[in-house]
Amino acid sequence: MIGKRANWYDPASCWPQGQGRWNPLRILHVYKDFDPPVCGGIERHVALMCRFQQQWADVEALVCSRTLRTRVVERDGTRVTEAGEWGRFLSAPLSPTFPWLLRRNKADVVVVHVPNPTAEAGWLLARPRAALVVRYHSDVVRQARSMKLYGPLQMHFLRQAAIILPTSQPYLESSSMLQAVRDRCRVVPLGIVPEEFEAPEESQVQALHQRYGEDFVFFCGMHRYYKGLQYLVEATPQIKARLVLAGDGPERGALLRQAESTGSKIAFPGRLTHEALVAHLHACAVFVFPSVERSEAFGVSIMEAHACGKPVVATRLGTGVEVVNQDVQTGLNVSPRDPAALAEAVNTLLADRARRERMGAYAKARVAREFRAEDVARLELEYYQEALSGREARI
Repeated sequence: MIGKRANWYDPASCWPQGQGRWNPLRILHVYKDFDPPVCGGIERHVALMCRFQQQWADVEALVCSRTLRTRVVERDGTRVTEAGEWGRFLSAPLSPTFPWLLRRNKADVVVVHVPNPTAEAGWLLARPRAALVVRYHSDVVRQARSMKLYGPLQMHFLRQAAIILPTSQPYLESSSMLQAVRDRCRVVPLGIVPEEFEAPEESQVQALHQRYGEDFVFFCGMHRYYKGLQYLVEATPQIKARLVLAGDGPERGALLRQAESTGSKIAFPGRLTHEALVAHLHACAVFVFPSVERSEAFGVSIMEAHACGKPVVATRLGTGVEVVNQDVQTGLNVSPRDPAALAEAVNTLLADRARRERMGAYAKARVAREFRAEDVARLELEYYQEALSGREARI
């Protein structure tokens, strides 16, 4: 999945010569938020790219502060400028200073993580001199009506990019937005740090088994509309094990009411620390990923479960989810919005411990081999250099 391209270079070659000395390539990652303090798949990816690319380049990030104040902070060794904002509309920060901050930054390459109307409009207004790389995480799904206005703006922005990086070939093939700029797309998956999911204390696993049973079923993530959790709750009476549904989000209240109305005995432990998440992943028998919309473009939570040696029951969305969770190899994939299919797949794995262990072992080895965040960071960096070389050739 991740490999060196034929012309792989020494990272030192990214250091252009200037004023009699070697200066590192300057990279600016741009998104709405950063992890920490905001936990999310894109936020985590931005943080990991910043962490690993600091080995070879001068890296910083530009996000929004969720307050009126603009400030510069350090997050996990990365300089992060947090632009003041007036609030958010359809999840997009309203930040008048964002274009100015983009313009004054001296980066050689700006990596904009999208969808991100604030940064896209900011780029078009500021017109920075840097080479533009777009990390394309997802189409806009829920705010489809807004695409009549936002769609043309995003397309104009995408046409400014030297290179666009979608996360999987299936997503590239099925995204109507990317077809017009397909020639500049290069597929690069997301990644995790497998070592962060090594086995917890055995006492923690035993405590979870005492609380939920030896073979409980687990989900952890944001409780959002596209996660399909209502179908998982509906499937629970047919699942032959306890369901533990961790995390929080806007759908949590409705899920609690649904579980109560159906009499389903579901545990809702809420947000978990990283340590608690790792313990739950090692203790569970099966991880479930019931998403229902293309907003679920890849599936970082699946990789985390695989890193702990657990098979996953996921859904077929025509996105990177099916790339990460290989049907029959690392788990089972079923049709979305189908509680009966979810329950049947989970029960199939619950009934066969040997099969679960084979799937989990293969999945764990595959994550370490194909989805390491440091390897992703190196490959992305090569494409940044390609984008910069193309820009310099045009000047």
